[in-house]
Amino acid sequence: MSAMAAPTRTDAAPGMGGIARLRGTRALAALAAVAALLAGCAGIPTDGPVGTVTIGGDDGGGELLTLAEGPQPGDTPDRLLTGFLIAQRAPQQNYSVAREFLTSDFRASWSPTARVLISDTPIVVQGGPEEELLEVAVNVGAFVDATGVYTELPRVEAQELQYTFEKNADGEWRIASAPEGILLTSARFTSTFGAYPLYFFDPAWRGLVPDVRWFPNTASRADRIVKELLAGPSPWYANGVLVSAFPSGTKLDPGVEISSGTATIALAGDLANQDAAARWRMQEQLRLSLSALSDVTSVEVTVGGFPVGVGSGQSVESTYPVAPEPLGLTERGFGYVSASGLESVPGISARVEALGALGGALARGARQAAIRTAEGAWLVVPDAEPALVDTRAGLVDPSIDRDGFVWSAVGSDHDSIVAFDAAGGAHPVDSPPLDGAIVSIDVSRDGTRLLIATNGQAGSALPLVGIIRDGAGTPIALGAPLALPLASGALLDAAWADSSTVVTLSEAGDGTQVDLYRIGGRHDSLGAFDGGVQIVGGNGNEGIRVRADDGGVWRRNSSGGWQKTGVVVSFLATQQ
Repeated sequence: MSAMAAPTRTDAAPGMGGIARLRGTRALAALAAVAALLAGCAGIPTDGPVGTVTIGGDDGGGELLTLAEGPQPGDTPDRLLTGFLIAQRAPQQNYSVAREFLTSDFRASWSPTARVLISDTPIVVQGGPEEELLEVAVNVGAFVDATGVYTELPRVEAQELQYTFEKNADGEWRIASAPEGILLTSARFTSTFGAYPLYFFDPAWRGLVPDVRWFPNTASRADRIVKELLAGPSPWYANGVLVSAFPSGTKLDPGVEISSGTATIALAGDLANQDAAARWRMQEQLRLSLSALSDVTSVEVTVGGFPVGVGSGQSVESTYPVAPEPLGLTERGFGYVSASGLESVPGISARVEALGALGGALARGARQAAIRTAEGAWLVVPDAEPALVDTRAGLVDPSIDRDGFVWSAVGSDHDSIVAFDAAGGAHPVDSPPLDGAIVSIDVSRDGTRLLIATNGQAGSALPLVGIIRDGAGTPIALGAPLALPLASGALLDAAWADSSTVVTLSEAGDGTQVDLYRIGGRHDSLGAFDGGVQIVGGNGNEGIRVRADDGGVWRRNSSGGWQKTGVVVSFLATQQ
């Protein structure tokens, strides 16, 4: 269940005067120009039956740079709509060319980024060139909301978009109403929008976590980044999952100026009265959030035109790297494995080997581990005997967070997730609505989110939920789920690849399939091979490893396929 609502039918209000409902059977001749310009066609038909217009077919390259033209004298409504749809691919100067197609009243209120619909399927147009209302039927695969949050839909959804027209004082047709936002193909979207991670703190102020948003690649993108950063994290990170150092009510006033690599951010609010640690955290959020802009190397904050002193603060993590070699149990023992040998984990490896481990995870700093054996889930530390914390039968591999809590669940019970502290104390957390069996649970390396993979009668699911903790850092609840849209069969395993990316291993016919899902972004297939049974993440795509049913470990190669590493393991362990 996604926290974001899918887009629904949008019916714009009719314009002035009597508007004939869709009765025409004649073609929208000029709408074929959408196919011509979006799919690279040269000819523009002038008539034919009402029907389908292809808006897919982008082949990349220089054609993705759109030089939009405004309306031409004598344009009929159908030609005007054609030009308007094409001009939506040109975001320069706040979509100034697209606004030329609108009436003066509608131009002032139209918000092109209130919603971005993304479709790679044909659109179906109804109406005639002289009618004052035209309707477009389009199948939407993803959308971006007004805050820049990208949502990929689990399946394509039909949308009906209505456009009304009026004549201006010069007798020229203009668009008087339209669905909010714009309509783009995925190729046009990625050529005109960029992914920008906004950074928020975990509640203990120890690390920064990315919350990816999408904004048009225009001169105003720095302002958009800061405005949305000040507005706070996405809904599924609310209720204390992620927090901001900025005081409530902080506003951008008037904007961001970039000169010689320094972004000067003019803010209004109670910043100057915050202590030095809080001001430093604000600067870190701004610095990292604006670092995606190539022309920004440093930031300076001003209030009322005067610089706000920052000083220095405690260093915090924001990338959460792990060891480049996978971690697992081989005939030689437990540790970081490669084709040439094994490197043990000091204080941990010998204890894991003695337990008869079947699976597990190593905490950040390599000072603790959560291990599954036939007896249950264990907490392993260097200077004490391993502690059996969960004796329930049928456990999935446990996870462990940066505070040392061992996260454990019974595979057959979707409401069995418990966090165990170092003393063995159990802290159950209510699961989001889940269907069927739990395949895997994995805490993010920053400790703020839990990834759950399930298989049920309704199919497989991959909800991502925020971890809500009390003032002492003890998990007490799980937040609203973000359901990542699966594009595969039954799940076999799932893992974090980095702070904003997860990977899945699933059944695919007689083989197995690997898919990559970006939180707040698009998903990609990483290919298939036979016999995969387990997957772990690393440092981005290059660190992904898959264990096959014969124990062999596979990795991606430079051509995008999969190859053996020469390593054989009993199991791969997660590196937190």
